[in-house]
Amino acid sequence: MHTRWPLFVALVAGVSAVALLWFVVLSNPSGEAVPASGGHYVEGVTRAPERMNPLFTGGNPVDADISSLVFSGLVRLGPDGTPQPDLAERWEITGNGQSYVFHLRRGVAWQDGEAFSADDVVFTFKAIADPAFKGDAALAQLIQGVIVTARDAYTVEFKLEQAYSPFLAYLTIGILPEHLLHDLDANQLFNAEFNARPVGTGPYRFRRHTTNGVELETNDTYYLGPPHISTFEFRVYADVNALSEALRAHEVDGGLLGPDTSASELGVIAQDGRFAMHELTSEAYNTVYLDTQLPVFADDAVRLALWRAINPRSLIDDTVDGHGQPADTGIPHGSWAYTPVDVPPFDPGAAASSLEAAGWSRGPDGVRRNGDTRLEFTLSTANDASRVAVASNLAQQWKAIGADVTVEPLASDAFIDEHLLPRKFQAALVAVDPGPDPDPYPFWHSTQVTPPGRNLSGYSSPQIDDVLERARQTTDTARRKELYAQFANFLVAAAPQVPLYSPVYTYVQNARVRGFGDTVLFTTSSRFASVGAWYINTRRQG
Repeated sequence: MHTRWPLFVALVAGVSAVALLWFVVLSNPSGEAVPASGGHYVEGVTRAPERMNPLFTGGNPVDADISSLVFSGLVRLGPDGTPQPDLAERWEITGNGQSYVFHLRRGVAWQDGEAFSADDVVFTFKAIADPAFKGDAALAQLIQGVIVTARDAYTVEFKLEQAYSPFLAYLTIGILPEHLLHDLDANQLFNAEFNARPVGTGPYRFRRHTTNGVELETNDTYYLGPPHISTFEFRVYADVNALSEALRAHEVDGGLLGPDTSASELGVIAQDGRFAMHELTSEAYNTVYLDTQLPVFADDAVRLALWRAINPRSLIDDTVDGHGQPADTGIPHGSWAYTPVDVPPFDPGAAASSLEAAGWSRGPDGVRRNGDTRLEFTLSTANDASRVAVASNLAQQWKAIGADVTVEPLASDAFIDEHLLPRKFQAALVAVDPGPDPDPYPFWHSTQVTPPGRNLSGYSSPQIDDVLERARQTTDTARRKELYAQFANFLVAAAPQVPLYSPVYTYVQNARVRGFGDTVLFTTSSRFASVGAWYINTRRQG
């Protein structure tokens, strides 16, 4: 089975159960206000849509936003990342985890009135597997190792080369209408007029292009029931500052502000009193990879001391205005797979003492040595102001325990292509996006130590290999969680990385809008996971 390589980012960088998401309030006493249909919602964004096709959204988050509302996948991610039914109402996994059989909902219609069927599913995944496919290459690599067939109009089977438990999480990709696109080759599909006027099966349908964006309207035939809010507009602004001004001026109802937004700016918006401030933690996390093949990092005591010397809370407060949640193993804290783990507590005194006990004594220049090896290294990162600020803060905290750290800012592309991926670094500050499933295998299994693998620290452990292999082979999520808990303890004890924090975004929403549901931010489009429960208007029940 080919695996989807996680995305390494040098710069910058779902949903409740269906019955809850698309609920009708039945328990309110007579006369109480309940959600009603109607209202117009305006979402402010900072990029114009280009291809509103779920197969081609990787380069444009607004395309992904719109596609998440217009299209549906076989499954959707719950708030903690648990795969939940969507176009597939149920499934069975057999053949030792190599056969996935999906039973599709009956009576589902495309937004042009045509019936949805298994042919649409097969068409979509064949388009992804096409060698000329112009979308996500990693997704294509995964699907090229899978045989997809329609058993009948409402049953689809996926046959895998080998068991791969994260597979379900990758079936959230929106399904395309075969009846509209079957005559197009890969290049024609990428450039199709369809991408400007999409037709899906999701809760909203394309209505029109506006002078500065796109407007959607309720899909009245949506199989989970139409959403409450009648029309949903995406309005494009020049940049984040313009979006922030639009929020303060009440030109828009919602806008996602990134972790680089200043605390003062958020404070001004919050003080208005007419906004709800939803803090959403990204699945991605920032960490420092240590090249464990270097003599200076070969000693466990050094790696653990470096971890213990860092105060993650002050780092977050001082460098990203508090917009972060401390990380530990890379599995998101809000994920179904996360189990709390004891990590080395911030204690620079204990860190210094452990180094002393391991033979690392301070020299006349204040830098520790163990024989001929000095506790000195270069910390490489992307040449971005926020990244350099984090790296500089780390260097200062490590200096306090006797480490001499040189910060090396590099052009983003050069950092990734010439240093990070070919393992030509001593320590590297990176942001890691593990993808929709929390599987740590690509980062920490010993088979991933050499390129194109992503075990960038070069750390190898038979114990970690064993638990990660077993976790990939079982589709029992409870068992996977147990195995990931074992993995977490092994990883913390070895400390081949110094995990820092996951970015926290702020979704600002007009308080007149109710029904928002918190979720892990698997992608920025995850903020719309509960959109079916949002409402502006109310009516009296009874």
